[in-house]
Amino acid sequence: MTMKNHLKAIGLAAGLVTACSAIAHERFMVPTHTQLSGDKAQSVTIIASISNDIFHPDRPLGDSQTGADVGDLVTLFNLLEHQLISPDGKRSNDVRWQAFSRLSVADVAITESGTYRVGLVQPEVHMTTFVKPDGTPSRVFGKGTPLPDGATKVIRRTTQSRVETFVTANEPNLAAVKPVGVGVELAGETHPNDLFAGETANFQLLFNGKPMTTAGEVTVIKAGTRHRNDRNEQALTVGPNGVFTFTPTEAGFYFLSASTMVKVPQPAEVDVKHFSLYLTLEVFPE
Repeated sequence: MTMKNHLKAIGLAAGLVTACSAIAHERFMVPTHTQLSGDKAQSVTIIASISNDIFHPDRPLGDSQTGADVGDLVTLFNLLEHQLISPDGKRSNDVRWQAFSRLSVADVAITESGTYRVGLVQPEVHMTTFVKPDGTPSRVFGKGTPLPDGATKVIRRTTQSRVETFVTANEPNLAAVKPVGVGVELAGETHPNDLFAGETANFQLLFNGKPMTTAGEVTVIKAGTRHRNDRNEQALTVGPNGVFTFTPTEAGFYFLSASTMVKVPQPAEVDVKHFSLYLTLEVFPE
């Protein structure tokens, strides 16, 4: 390897370390509106952030190379796929994100009646966790990254995630809600823009386009964690085929996270694969 390529590889590895450290944090997007009405074209402004403080921004998430200098997050942002699914089911990457110091912002044009699905999708990223000879847990990022001598409890992993929200103009429809068939997705009897306090929503987790049969975890957190002494994180029970229910007691924005882990038959390049969904839902008064 030439010195130039060696330095380039070091820079990429460093970027992945920082990017994947950000990946370890929760991520969300919050729209100004999840429901609109009227015959004229409108727009919705959405913010996106990397933050464990729901829904208070900490670091930007997403940029179309028009915003602030995102520094060490550029590696992550270059990986992200900008997703927009229109009410007719057509997919595009027309959403343009602009990064600021603590959040990213995008305007989404709402020109048709029905439901829009907006997302930032992170493809699989390789990571290896291990224990150093002195007993300290550690990790490295990248495919085939060398490990220190004497490393034990080595697990080769990949992580993939979706950060999403839904916006409906006039009457909701299901074309944009249909699975794209990659990673963890939300489905079920209840439309994600038809949630009311005190009413039970019936949802289902899909994995790669099919009902989830692997073990899945779902948690829900109501907005405003900064102004509470407790995050009030609610763990929901996932039944067979990924079915679960959610009964919100109050109106407001909610952060739903769902994940699953799949063991990979050996021999293979990885041992386990992690898949996550970070979804923002709005609940209306009953």
